Amino acid sequence: MKKIEINEITIDDIPDYVKVNIKAWNESYKGILNDEILNNITSNQDLSIKKQIEKFEEEKKNNTKKYILKVNNESVGMSSIGKAVDEKYKGMGEIYSLYLLDKVKKQGYGKLLFYHDIYELIDMNFNNMIIGCLVNNPSNEFYKHMGGRLVDVVIRKVKGYEMKENIYYYENIKDLKEKNISMKNEIKL
Repeated sequence: MKKIEINEITIDDIPDYVKVNIKAWNESYKGILNDEILNNITSNQDLSIKKQIEKFEEEKKNNTKKYILKVNNESVGMSSIGKAVDEKYKGMGEIYSLYLLDKVKKQGYGKLLFYHDIYELIDMNFNNMIIGCLVNNPSNEFYKHMGGRLVDVVIRKVKGYEMKENIYYYENIKDLKEKNISMKNEIKL
């Protein structure tokens, strides 16, 4: 039996959180993002950890929540949520990031983390939410499968490069919570 945990990060979890994020970016975006971006992110891992530690308390005050997914005590996924950043989606929740390492993809952990984040956004009193996904990312299919409706394509700047990002909208996320209850048999962990 696998031991599966999703916990809100503490300051001590930040190194693992950042390492999972960076490794997942390298696995997910190889061939999608410029190698220079991925190399820059990887080589600046210690700086990223330091920055995350510095802004940890402020993010908690702003109701940004970050989670780490562990399977058998190994960190294999991460996510972050809060209120939508773009004024166009004021009053909505947002999943800012949701990443898994390749070795645990297509095993139900993405759904598990996605629904976990929905429950948390509902607890934060959000009824609707958005999530962004880079245009060429295969995860776009996952977000559509999970009920997202493509409502916008925006240009995001990452490390000085402009990239297109699809924005998916989820209306009445409480309905998704109910759908999850009926989908639990689909998730084989």
